[in-house]
Amino acid sequence: MIELLWLLAGAFGALLAQRVLQRANGAPAGRAPLPDAPQVQATTTPSAPNAPVPPVPLPPTPPPPPLGLDAHRIAQTLADELATLLSGVEGRAHNLIEAAPDRTQLPHAAEGLLAAIQRLRVLHTKLVAFSGDRHAEPGVTALEPLLRGLSDELQVHQLGLEVRRESAMHVPPLAASPRIVHDALLFLGAAILRAERGANNLSLTTELCFRDDEPQVQIELALEWAREPLPNPTPPHDDPAFTLDFEAANHLIAGHGGELSVHHLPGRSICAVVRWPLLRRDIEVEPANADAPAVHGETTGNGEPAASATDAPPRHVAPTPRDRHGGALVLESDPAVRALLSQELKAAGRAVFACADGAAARTFLEATPERFELLVVDEAQRLDATDPLAATIRRVAPQLRILALWRGPHGPQPEWPGLQHVAKPFGVHELRAALASILTAG
Repeated sequence: MIELLWLLAGAFGALLAQRVLQRANGAPAGRAPLPDAPQVQATTTPSAPNAPVPPVPLPPTPPPPPLGLDAHRIAQTLADELATLLSGVEGRAHNLIEAAPDRTQLPHAAEGLLAAIQRLRVLHTKLVAFSGDRHAEPGVTALEPLLRGLSDELQVHQLGLEVRRESAMHVPPLAASPRIVHDALLFLGAAILRAERGANNLSLTTELCFRDDEPQVQIELALEWAREPLPNPTPPHDDPAFTLDFEAANHLIAGHGGELSVHHLPGRSICAVVRWPLLRRDIEVEPANADAPAVHGETTGNGEPAASATDAPPRHVAPTPRDRHGGALVLESDPAVRALLSQELKAAGRAVFACADGAAARTFLEATPERFELLVVDEAQRLDATDPLAATIRRVAPQLRILALWRGPHGPQPEWPGLQHVAKPFGVHELRAALASILTAG
């Protein structure tokens, strides 16, 4: 399964490399047209009895139309598929962990699998950002705690990297979500490390910037060589991974009110400068970095150690007597995710009826609507006003609770007031929290 995910990522990288080279050569995107068929010259010969008739030349074959492949659309498609695969694979990894009698007998392969899943989660986030399909996330970010965790992540990204941080005193919070700032700076750091492979002196500098009328925070990431520069450096645009990292960071920054500029001396240094607007003074600031992604060795906002990806997951939701009477209808096309959902719902005391298409779900609802209190649905389109499943729910089970699993926020849906949402890719922790919330609601 993991090999399949990396194969998909490699296919996307190859397409991205093709687009980069086509841009460098001034060629349009898409498949290059085939050359015209060679012209066949007809010759005139004196007619003779029984002489063979010369072949009539065929008209040249027109070149096929370009495929019109859009790297951003392909990235969005890969991200959607990767989100579903990740949820199923991570669920199976947690099954391995929970099967161990205790932490000392935890299979080492299970921890390695979770580490690989985390890398794939980062790739998924990167693809979503590159496609421009990541929705705006309002929030407030305290920069200094976030940069401390970012330094550790970048040092893991490249062994031997020396990170130096220089911050101005009392840097105000940024008017952006901690997850957006974290992901943008992580992708940008990965991009400059790819642009100057082997350089190991990285400095992170933050200061207030008064270039415009509105003050901003300027974040500078500068990477330099500790020795003599390379004689023949490789241009970064030849590396599709650099393009993916850089464009993903640029989309996140520009889409949330910031701006990005890069100064590159190949073989010597590269400097990326991010300017982000400050938080308005009339907005109350919440505790610093409360919902920022935790990395190994960090602490949370209240000073407690942050849980790592390999910490023992919480046990199943304890069913109450009331919970044991309601059934759950699971509509999920992916078999691995469907199995994970069924397992968690059975552990919560539910009778589970699983199906892979809307027609089967409608059959269950129409036959015994009183049996179900929860519907788990995998696509937003299934709840559209024109979908037969949505019409069936409104007709026979209007009080049905609905848990949505598709990627991204579900958006305003006033016709489904009881709708709750958990975005793909989700892990066992997130799924259990969502199930506990919706099963105990009301």
